[in-house]
Amino acid sequence: MNKNVMIGLGAAVVATLGFVAFGLSSGDDAAGPTGAGADVAKVGGVATAAAAGANADRKVTRDEENAEPPKDEKKDLALPGQLPKLNLPEVAATALPVKPHGKLEIEGDLKEVDAELAIRTVFPKIRSCYVELRQRAPQAKGRMLMRFRVKTGEDGKAGTGELYLKETQFTDPTYLSCVRDAIDKAKFKVDASAVNGTVTFPMHLAPEDVDNHNKEAAAAK
Repeated sequence: MNKNVMIGLGAAVVATLGFVAFGLSSGDDAAGPTGAGADVAKVGGVATAAAAGANADRKVTRDEENAEPPKDEKKDLALPGQLPKLNLPEVAATALPVKPHGKLEIEGDLKEVDAELAIRTVFPKIRSCYVELRQRAPQAKGRMLMRFRVKTGEDGKAGTGELYLKETQFTDPTYLSCVRDAIDKAKFKVDASAVNGTVTFPMHLAPEDVDNHNKEAAAAK
């Protein structure tokens, strides 16, 4: 056979084998995205969608809706109004300030209940001073940030004294002297056998306090 023919046939065979090999390789690559891997991804997506649909369609049952919360959670739901109250005697609303006093700052050997008793004792006397002031200055009203001492005396009763006005919106000398005198003369019983401390608090006085004073005065006749 001619040498040139033999070379030509050899080249043709090599080219054919290369083409077949390239075709098989390309087929494997093309099958990747649509082969087993793609099927797995598709199945996974369907499973996820099905689970999401099941959760979305789930309804709360009547038993779950009316279920009692755990006991530990109930303790955390306690409101301030449910806390124990101070053991203070009942008094008429007209005997108390129309606007309750602010937060107490207590120092020394003095319980909160005894501090409150002291304030209840001195307030009607201070209010009387305010009533007299309003007769001379009808527009008078305001706030006093006061501190006084509560101390047990020799008679076993507690008294108040050592008034110190840290702030005051009242500047009338007669009124302020009246307030000091009311603090110095107050006496009351306390729960503790002995007390000796100070209480600081803001007291507000308004025209409505004068109205309550007049109501009590009329009821006492």
